[in-house]
Amino acid sequence: MKTICSFFNSVISEGTSPDDRASHGVCNSCYSKIMTEHGFNLQKFLNLLDAPVFLVDKDVNVLAANTLAFAAVSKPIDKIKGQLCGDLLECVNAFLPAGCGKTPSCPDCTIRNSVNETYRTGTQITRRPADVTRKNGDAEETAHLLISTRKDNGIVLLQLEFLAVA
Repeated sequence: MKTICSFFNSVISEGTSPDDRASHGVCNSCYSKIMTEHGFNLQKFLNLLDAPVFLVDKDVNVLAANTLAFAAVSKPIDKIKGQLCGDLLECVNAFLPAGCGKTPSCPDCTIRNSVNETYRTGTQITRRPADVTRKNGDAEETAHLLISTRKDNGIVLLQLEFLAVA
């Protein structure tokens, strides 16, 4: 995936093929300027991004999210911060007594593994397919997603692309 600076449309990193989709971020120059000259409003920055994005810690707790992420999980900001991704996505495992991240199925969670891999190695993950079985009332449904991660200053930006729900 090609990464483009949200402020100046300059290419931060090239994709692996000409057909790669573009993701948005902030180049080092803009990042420095935002932090030192303009003050920083994290929420405004996240809202510039064109996909549901969560900032998560190493345990996949949500630290912040953009408005597209709020809409994707149908929850307001005060119900998102500090929550685990599995809780927000209403993963069936999050409803088990052990909870998100602690059930026998959690070691196979693509979202958790992608975030942990990026934290551990610093490697950016681009559009990794993931299926999440979610509660939908009394029924279950499968959400088909693409997961992208990127580490910046000890925090992972987790982007979710919702493909379909079956």
